[in-house]
Amino acid sequence: MATVTLPGVRMRRAGAFVSIRNMFRLILRDRLATVGLGLIVLFVVVAVFAPFLAPYPEEGVGQSNVANRLQPPSLAHPFGTDDFGRDLLSRVIFGAQIALTVGVLTVALAFPIGVILGVIAGYYRGRTEEATMRVTDMFLAFPPILLAFVIAASLGRGTFAIIIAIAVSFWPWYTRLVYIEVLKVRQQPYVEAAAAVGLPGRRILFRHVLPNALAPAAVQASMDVGSAVLIAAALSWLGLGPPPPTPDWGVMFNNAYLSGSLITYWWIGLFLGLSLFLLVLAFNLVGDGLRDVLDPKLRRRRILL
Repeated sequence: MATVTLPGVRMRRAGAFVSIRNMFRLILRDRLATVGLGLIVLFVVVAVFAPFLAPYPEEGVGQSNVANRLQPPSLAHPFGTDDFGRDLLSRVIFGAQIALTVGVLTVALAFPIGVILGVIAGYYRGRTEEATMRVTDMFLAFPPILLAFVIAASLGRGTFAIIIAIAVSFWPWYTRLVYIEVLKVRQQPYVEAAAAVGLPGRRILFRHVLPNALAPAAVQASMDVGSAVLIAAALSWLGLGPPPPTPDWGVMFNNAYLSGSLITYWWIGLFLGLSLFLLVLAFNLVGDGLRDVLDPKLRRRRILL
């Protein structure tokens, strides 16, 4: 019996996964996903090397230069200047550091919490399932941005408060996704075969159930980085972000709006909005490509093309 069922388990596990190397190879065959990956790499490079890439590093971190106040785009200032004469390109470059930090840390906090709770609820069932999913449903009853706003307002303004607030509003979605997938996976023949040959429940959970239930949550996480950046910018625009002159994109929007220069001086809103748009778009394109790679049916179709 063992010699019949165990190979089936291994075959299922091999068919459900793609190696990291093959994953990148398949993603690079998708033009839109490749564009998104290239944009992410560009933003990461810009964020890491911001002090060296920014034409005016001092102005990028907040130093004023009133003599150059509200100048339109030029060779000296490709993105123009803001209300305090600071080079907008330098501010956008340093703002990429904060945007990526918020997006990545938010998902890094919410994803493992949601996955662990979803796996426990879906695999062990009983009272644990009821308690976990009722709490999850309670959080899901609120729109993420509204819940994040309430939490951030109670924690006080700052980047760390925004990260915590968005993470708290994101984890229930991962719990729900993983919970549903675990319910499906635990009924598959290869899981029943593993139990029939006497494998411990913990080993079945971590080696067979959990890896095969992570795909939807992983795709959602890749897209949620961009969503977290967008929500963080909205919260900063509402005054819950770090205090000026922090080069946070939402704070920069807020300052320009309060001073009345956001509409009058078009380059401020244009380049800030374009930077935010490209970063969110990049993670969505990669997430869409990752969905095609992790879905066995779509992956087979992609390989045949």
